[in-house]
Amino acid sequence: MAATPGPSTTVSDRDLSPLFRVSDEKALTHQGESFRVVRRQLIVLLLATATASLAERVGSRSLSAVAAVFYALTVGIGLYASRRRARAQWQAHRAAAEVVKSLAWQFMVHGGPFHSRLVNPEALFAERLEERLSELRKVGWEDPRENLTERGLGQITPMMRTVRAKPFATRRDIYLRDRVMEQLAWYGNKAGQAHRASVRWSGVTTFLTLLALLAAVLRAAGVIGGRWDPTGVLSAAAAAGVAWQEVRRHRPLTYAHSLVEQDLDTLRVAMGTTVTEDGWADAVAEAERLVSPQHTDWLVRFGS
Repeated sequence: MAATPGPSTTVSDRDLSPLFRVSDEKALTHQGESFRVVRRQLIVLLLATATASLAERVGSRSLSAVAAVFYALTVGIGLYASRRRARAQWQAHRAAAEVVKSLAWQFMVHGGPFHSRLVNPEALFAERLEERLSELRKVGWEDPRENLTERGLGQITPMMRTVRAKPFATRRDIYLRDRVMEQLAWYGNKAGQAHRASVRWSGVTTFLTLLALLAAVLRAAGVIGGRWDPTGVLSAAAAAGVAWQEVRRHRPLTYAHSLVEQDLDTLRVAMGTTVTEDGWADAVAEAERLVSPQHTDWLVRFGS
C-alpha cells in the first residue's frame, strides 16, 4: 500500500488560476438559485392543490380564488426560471471552473499534455485553456475577464510556476496530497450526503404514498365520504417529493460518487507506488478524467 500523504499547506484553490475562483463562485451562486426556484415552485404548486381541495370541501369561492392565484404564481415562477436560466448558467460556470482547475493541476505537475519533455508548456497551457473556454462560450458561458492580460498566460500564477519547477518526487507528493486526497475526501463526503438525503426523501415519499393509499381504501370502503378526500393532496405531496429527488439526483449521485471514489483511490495507490516518471503524465491525465464533471454525469446516467 502507498503511504498516505500528510496534511498539506502547499497548494490551495487560492494558488490556482484566478478564473477558477471567479467561475467557482458564480457556479455556486447559480446552483443555489436553481434549487431555490424549483423548491419554491413545488411548494407553491402543493399549496395550490391543498387550497383547491379545501375549497371544494367547504364550497368556498374565496378559497378557489386563492387556489387560482397559487396556480398562476406557479406558472409565473416557471416563466421566471426559464428566463433566468440559472441551471444552464450553473452548469456552464461549473464546467469552466473544472476546466481551469484541471489544466492548472496538469500544468503544475507535468501531467497530461504538459509532460516534462514539452519545450514551451506555458504556451500550450494558454492555447488549451482558450480552446476549451471557446467551446463553452458556444453553449452560453459568459467570460468574466475584462481585459486581454487576464487571458491565456495571465491565468498562470507564480505558485503554478513554482510547483512545475520542482523535481518529480516533490510534484508527485504535492499532487497526491493536494489534489487526489482532496478529491477523495470530497467524493466520499458527497456520496455520504447524497445517500442520507436519498434515504430520508424516499422515506418521506413512501410514507405519503401509503397515507394516500390508506385514504383511497377508506373512501372506497365508505369510511370517509362526502367532500372530504385527502387522497389528492397526499398524492401531490408524494409527487413533489419524488420530483425534488429527481432534481437533486440523490440516488444516482450516490452511485456515481462512490464509484469515482473507489477508482480514484485505486489509482492513488498505483501513482504512489508503481507509476514512474515516464508514466506519470498519463496517470495524471487518468486521474483528471475520473474527477471531471463529464465522467460523473456519465456514471449518473447508469445510476438513475
